[in-house]
Amino acid sequence: MTINFSKIAFTGLVCASISLFFFFETNSYAQIYTPDRVPRLIDDLPVFFKSLEIQLLADTSDGLLNSFTLLDAGLIASGATTPVSLSQNRRRFKHLQQHALLSIPYLLHTEHRAAELFSYLHRQILRRFETRPITLLDLWTRGRYNCITASYLYFVFARRYDLPVAIVETPMHAYIRLNIRPSLAIELTLPKRGFGFSQTRDDVLSNLLNAGLITPYDLSTTGVDALFKAYQDRQRVLTPVQILAVFFYNRALAAYEHRDMPHAFQYALAAHLIHPEDARYRRLTRDFARAYATALRQDGETENLQAIMAFLKDFAS
Repeated sequence: MTINFSKIAFTGLVCASISLFFFFETNSYAQIYTPDRVPRLIDDLPVFFKSLEIQLLADTSDGLLNSFTLLDAGLIASGATTPVSLSQNRRRFKHLQQHALLSIPYLLHTEHRAAELFSYLHRQILRRFETRPITLLDLWTRGRYNCITASYLYFVFARRYDLPVAIVETPMHAYIRLNIRPSLAIELTLPKRGFGFSQTRDDVLSNLLNAGLITPYDLSTTGVDALFKAYQDRQRVLTPVQILAVFFYNRALAAYEHRDMPHAFQYALAAHLIHPEDARYRRLTRDFARAYATALRQDGETENLQAIMAFLKDFAS
């Protein structure tokens, strides 16, 4: 493989808000938070969760959605945190779903139905691809989307069509996989050529280089084939609950960009509570807790600072 490093460019596939690390990690501190512990944990901290968010965190404490639908859970995790906002956004989705059902013949072959849904979403909703952390609610603002929100949108709609799909996370991206034989990749960030999209080994490694997830030194020492295999091995299917963790993770990054330390910590904590096995969320929660403590110390908020420091001490143990 020969790569011209001066000409490495994105192909529109990198969704930086998904992951900043090439290797997925699991941690030895993973635990499942019981539903009764979540509200008590939140009560002890200077965080500002809405009632619906607390209910969602409690509902997902066993790794499953028990009380909320996937649509409502995704909307709450994206910021529709009042009953009015949730109802309004739910109606928008339901209207579009109904319109899609009327527009796409159900009797089409599975692959054709999947292709028609892909085209429909880009005609009706998805307008402007962005790599920065955004939420489902940004779909209503000039149709802005990133890889995870677009994949989630497709996933929710596909369930109404009985399409066998999954959301797959890679070290820097997310896409839909249509589980037929052979399986098809559905790349929502490429409106014109994303259905049945495939990348060569050179494409993948060029993107990883451009994103800074591997270096030329890695290529020379580890080897092209080993790096590409590592990338393939670290793709994983996200469960519906794990998708919610990504939404909270993106909200944490967005809050941090605006130097909003209370909410950056709050949403990182939510991602960790939902998916405690993922080391990224644990690491982000710890780092944002420290940043929040620094801000509290500067503001002289002693009581809140003590709560965060106690949390960090417990978190470390």
